[in-house]
Amino acid sequence: MRKSLVYKIFGIVIVVFWLFVIAELVKKNHFSPESADVTQSTEKGLPAGSSENWMEILCKGHKVGYTVTRVTKIKKEFEVREEIFLTVNLMGSVQKIMSCTRAMVDEQFLLNRFDFSLCSDLITFKISGKIEGNSLSLVMGEPGKEQIQLIKLPERPMISAGLTQFFKPGTLKIGESFRFPLFDPVSMTTNPATVKVVAKEKIKLHGQTYKAFRLEMDFLGRQLVFWLDEEGVPLKEKGFMGFTLVRSNPIRAQLDFDESKKLDFYDLSAIRVKKKLKSARKLSYLRVELNHVPASLPIDNTRQSLNGRVLSVTKESPPFTASYALPYGGNDNELLYYLEPEFLVQSEDKEIKGLSRAIVKDATDPLAAARMIMGWVFENIDKMPVVSIPDAKAILTHRKGDCNEHATLLTALLRAVGVPARIVVGLVYKDGKFYYHAWNEAYLDRWISLDAVLNQMPVDATHIKLVDGGIEKQIQIVGTIGTLAVTILDYR
Repeated sequence: MRKSLVYKIFGIVIVVFWLFVIAELVKKNHFSPESADVTQSTEKGLPAGSSENWMEILCKGHKVGYTVTRVTKIKKEFEVREEIFLTVNLMGSVQKIMSCTRAMVDEQFLLNRFDFSLCSDLITFKISGKIEGNSLSLVMGEPGKEQIQLIKLPERPMISAGLTQFFKPGTLKIGESFRFPLFDPVSMTTNPATVKVVAKEKIKLHGQTYKAFRLEMDFLGRQLVFWLDEEGVPLKEKGFMGFTLVRSNPIRAQLDFDESKKLDFYDLSAIRVKKKLKSARKLSYLRVELNHVPASLPIDNTRQSLNGRVLSVTKESPPFTASYALPYGGNDNELLYYLEPEFLVQSEDKEIKGLSRAIVKDATDPLAAARMIMGWVFENIDKMPVVSIPDAKAILTHRKGDCNEHATLLTALLRAVGVPARIVVGLVYKDGKFYYHAWNEAYLDRWISLDAVLNQMPVDATHIKLVDGGIEKQIQIVGTIGTLAVTILDYR
């Protein structure tokens, strides 16, 4: 059933990533001699006995959730348990989200095995993994129908649940820095994170003043800040998009959440512009100036071209034809890659393959097949705000979601019939703002855009592409959230 269009702000996914332990595997990096490599430490990071830390989650001054982290010594391992509860208002719909992480780590806090779950009002996502030699074995799905993926590791990772516990027994020194190989149980990617002890200062929480160490973390192109007391216990953490964590206790942390709907998560990362666009869905050309150029910005000099900080977007023009018949049978390695199933894009799944074939029937023309599949997703996936890790099989079961769900399922269905397809993340204009949004591209002798939320093929020129690929690629644009500004120069 068709419902009013919903734009999913990719920024809310980033917030969930940050709050729900979405860090990344670290690649080998070279730091200055004074930087301490925690993977080589044998003394730091050893909590004495057990500990429990409660933190309240605030956003723009509104209390929206809590976290609790428990660390327990069990023989030669530590058990780290982290629970995060979050209430989010998505366009008037208040959703409650809970994540749970249980990780077993060694005495250096390096990962041995873990279980992770993310539950919202609609979706339950679970994944587990364990270290096997130089690889990480991941398992997702119902018993008997598990998906298994083996990921080669550049080095043995840590997990960010309980990260601040690493500092508890140590004496911090101003100027000291650390490198952390953090593990991400969802995006399964790699990215360096470094922490530096920059100052000792006083902070006030709940009417009490604390002497604290200020630490700054360089992570995903942004700087996160957190404060630890002189015993190394977390006091406060400042994250993305106005989110802050502050020390609390079990009673206080679980009370008085703000459910007034004053704070809409879909507006948190929206980019406001002074000039409003008329008939945005019909635009074939857009020229804007960016305050800075994201490193991931794709420039093909056909749909998107760049001159300094001025970006021009031109809607693709016909003809939209392909020289191949379904399924694509060429030998271009890039295109073959975009036919392969992924952990959350299960294009080889029996149900997904059967549905895709039923939608296109006997069609062998890739353009006709792409239009039919996009139309099916548009008509059959209810458009509603959902906080989830997009999983094509789960989306097909629930048939609800916003742009990430539409784009993920569309990718799986297109690949299932032999059309190379990929997910695109960027910006789209609506009502005086640019929102972070996801759509698709299908290969028809060139990459052609399509948006199953808007039922557009090709998409209008207000779609500004920032990156293409799955979650592991999308994480690259985190640094733009809250920092990117757009000025409209021309449109038609």
